[in-house]
Amino acid sequence: MGDVIRILRVPEKDLEQREKELRENTVDEPGMTADAIEALIEQAPVVTITEIDEYGSPWFDCWIMDAQGRKNQHSIAIVEDESWEIVSRARP
Repeated sequence: MGDVIRILRVPEKDLEQREKELRENTVDEPGMTADAIEALIEQAPVVTITEIDEYGSPWFDCWIMDAQGRKNQHSIAIVEDESWEIVSRARP
């Protein structure tokens, strides 16, 4: 925890999930995670890892401004190694 990373792109699985949700019209907010990551990349792509879950997945918390100018908090897990890069490692 505490590593600082830069989000580079939306993970493929999140893009595929958004396409599926749009195609099947099964949820109120299709592609919510993909949309949040796209907004994060535009607004503030450098984040700090705040948690490692029981499966070893790192998580970060972020605030993203929506189209109406409101800040929304998100907690997002890192699921693809190719979607981010390390900026700095936490000190032990």
